[in-house]
Amino acid sequence: MKAEFSARKARFDRLCADAIRNRHTQGEDGVGTLAEKRLHALIKAYLCADPACHEVKLDGTRFVSDVRVGNEIYEVQTGDFAPMKKKIDHYLTHTDCTVTVVHPIPTLRWMSWVDPATMEIAPRRRVPRTGRAADLLARIYALAPHLQNPRLQFRLLLLETYDFRLLNGRSPDRKRGASRYERVPLALRDELFFESPNDFRALMPTDLPSHFTVKQFSALTGVRGRDAYAAVRALAALGLIEATEPIGRAMGWRCL
Repeated sequence: MKAEFSARKARFDRLCADAIRNRHTQGEDGVGTLAEKRLHALIKAYLCADPACHEVKLDGTRFVSDVRVGNEIYEVQTGDFAPMKKKIDHYLTHTDCTVTVVHPIPTLRWMSWVDPATMEIAPRRRVPRTGRAADLLARIYALAPHLQNPRLQFRLLLLETYDFRLLNGRSPDRKRGASRYERVPLALRDELFFESPNDFRALMPTDLPSHFTVKQFSALTGVRGRDAYAAVRALAALGLIEATEPIGRAMGWRCL
């Protein structure tokens, strides 16, 4: 397994280096030219090197698959999963394809501020707050009706990234509420595959009580706020936990 991952990591990291190199050699002007599309395109190339398999339209529909290889469809989703609900529903209801949702999460982040007036880029710094693998649970809740379908799978890419943020926020230092200009992928740190509901047990804390609340789940995973509630309900949709008697005034959940 380590050898397989090492080979995949080397390929992904090479694609990252090539993308950065091409940006300069092909005359792109600084950062931000492709925004999120750079990450999206890179992941598609990582999944399949053949461009003919990219952006394949499903006959008779308006749906376009990010990558299709034979009877396997890959959808790259860098943000929330809600916008893809209709597409996933159609694939699973009206085709016999296997659908894999590929989701990147930055677990090591670097960041630089960009002055929008001069486009001057400040020295980069490490961002202390990053994503975690358990964040995937909140995302998949949008696809709850299909989570036990054996033809729906997930692939999680844990990445090192370099973010550029514009100094265009509302606070005096222009940082609060600032917008992200571009996210550049630098390296693949790990890759997790979820081919069945049971595989998601790997994202549940090992010290999670058999009878717990959302607040306890949040404290153990670091998944906060509404995402914690979505994550717990996703585990229920996967058949890994069920609602049970309350704990105090909070709704209780039980591991299965």
